[in-house]
Amino acid sequence: MSTNIDFKALWQQQDVLAKPDIKEVIKKSRQLKKKTRNKLLLTNGLLVAVTIYYIVFLFGGYYSTKITTRIGGLLTIMGFVAYLLVSNGLLVDLFKGHSEVDSFSYLKELLTIKKKQELVETKVVKLYLITLSVGVALFMIEYTIKMGVIWGSVAYICLFAYMAFVYFYLVPQRVRKQRAEWTAIIEKLQTINDQLTQTKHLE
Repeated sequence: MSTNIDFKALWQQQDVLAKPDIKEVIKKSRQLKKKTRNKLLLTNGLLVAVTIYYIVFLFGGYYSTKITTRIGGLLTIMGFVAYLLVSNGLLVDLFKGHSEVDSFSYLKELLTIKKKQELVETKVVKLYLITLSVGVALFMIEYTIKMGVIWGSVAYICLFAYMAFVYFYLVPQRVRKQRAEWTAIIEKLQTINDQLTQTKHLE
């Protein structure tokens, strides 16, 4: 009885269904990149529009009686601009990335995008929310004084409750969902690359 084992043949006999389909993985990665890119473009468009509104409001003829209004407006604009600068670095990668290269290089591209996206969605977004909260709180002082103690307090409670909801619930939930989507694609591509590497070693 022969003791020689044909490892290459054994590898090729593996259950085909257990192997990720590279075309399907590439297709899903393109869809995820497009979805991420569109969300980022929409967010950037909204932030640019709000920034223009703030600039026109603060410096376009409106005379505020309190310095807190201008400081709050400037802080809010700074938060918008910082977010736009960092997130546009990710946007460039989402436009530049291409799947025509080999699967190993493409995997590196996806890992880079995932790393940048996590930076934007965690540290940058949290910094942006803190800046926005402080900026809007200062901006509101001039107007809440006119509203009286009760309604002014209600306005601030609503503001901080909403910001806390976004900071502690919405953002972490969105980060978990996005991380799971990218991880699923990357793990499948990593599996394909491992299989290709093992096949080359058997040849």
